[in-house]
Amino acid sequence: MTAYEQMAKFEIGLDMGLLTMDDLRTFLNAALREKDVPYLYTDVFLSLDKGQEDVVNTIFYNLQGHYTADRGAGNAVQRALIGEIRDRYASGAIDRKQCVTFLHCLTDYADGDWNLLSIDEYYKLNQSGYCSDEELEARLRGIFALAE
Repeated sequence: MTAYEQMAKFEIGLDMGLLTMDDLRTFLNAALREKDVPYLYTDVFLSLDKGQEDVVNTIFYNLQGHYTADRGAGNAVQRALIGEIRDRYASGAIDRKQCVTFLHCLTDYADGDWNLLSIDEYYKLNQSGYCSDEELEARLRGIFALAE
């Protein structure tokens, strides 16, 4: 992923509540140890102590004119966030309801991916007994297969 895509991932992830400021701090600490660090990382790092709202605004400001979000299904940022959701679900850090909620939230940041749009409905059907756990898990695996 490009630096701009990475920061777009964090902007969306922070906004959704999937990623935390600690996740961003860990990423930036590792990235800033490398040579030829994009200024974007330095600027965002310097805003970390100002709070999440300032960090998101800093990312947003830095992306302007440099990165246009690809709202199509399966873009790099969406795939990375799906991978993050998959990993947190697999590790037990989030439960099935949170997993579905995060996946459904991605529809706010991407144009109509049917799998993402329908996952919330499959979850509701599962909760009311019209869809088995196996069917819901199969749907989740299908979405997780989109991750990079």
